[in-house]
Amino acid sequence: MRPGGHLHVARACATGREARRRRPTGGARHGALVGGAWLLGALLLGALSLAALSLGGLAWAQAAEFAQMEALLAQGYYNSAARLNGPELVARFPDEGRAHFLFARALYLTGDLERAASALDRAIALEGDADPAIVNLQGLLRAATGDPVGALRALQNAFLRSRDYRFAMDWGRVAWQAGRYDEAIAAFDAAADTERGRAELWPYVDKGRLLMYAGRLDEAIASFNAAIDVFEATDPGEARPGSPAYVEAYYRLGEAYELLGEVDRAEVNYRAARSADPNYGPAIQALDRLSRSFE
Repeated sequence: MRPGGHLHVARACATGREARRRRPTGGARHGALVGGAWLLGALLLGALSLAALSLGGLAWAQAAEFAQMEALLAQGYYNSAARLNGPELVARFPDEGRAHFLFARALYLTGDLERAASALDRAIALEGDADPAIVNLQGLLRAATGDPVGALRALQNAFLRSRDYRFAMDWGRVAWQAGRYDEAIAAFDAAADTERGRAELWPYVDKGRLLMYAGRLDEAIASFNAAIDVFEATDPGEARPGSPAYVEAYYRLGEAYELLGEVDRAEVNYRAARSADPNYGPAIQALDRLSRSFE
């Protein structure tokens, strides 16, 4: 062997061992693949999470805008809802039936019946008429455009599908305007029997007024007294003027007793109405009229 031969062999053996140490084994290759897959999965999960957060943010923003529009309508800001918020809402969410429905309601409440009907048609085209609120608005629009029969059918249907106090009151008031007093009384009874209606005075006050027009004074008096009972059972006792329905119930009691010729009892109830609201004009005028009649 030539000089240094042993050294070359030793180096070759060492190089082979080093190469074997650097060459990935089967387990190492598997671990690398698993690690890569985990990293890819983590990246995909992160991307999906960001997308979900983005979609969630959009859904939250949409819900917030719808809630703002509903609040405007509930608080009586009809012109703002019809002229500003409504058009912006349908422009931002043109494929959302709810946006068109809220815009239609704002237009109805401002008397823009033609555009209200058009917006409601668009809402129905997008989402159908399964929502009782849509059927209720259909009924109100029919009533406003001279179709009381179709209106009452829709309004009753909306109430029966929802048992909503507001829909029952709409049904009753439209029936009243149409001269269908028995149906109106039935609707007010239905409103009083809802969960919300058990704490409301208006079903009894409106029913009592109808009974007065029909000459059923004893029944009217019972209805006005029922309204007062509801108020006294639910009133928190705060120092404030009585609710408008409470004040009116006493005033209507005074009217009913005056029609019966029981002037003393009429005066007592007129005074109760004025005590509940010292600025209530009808009670002030009634008391003034009675005082002059005694002279």
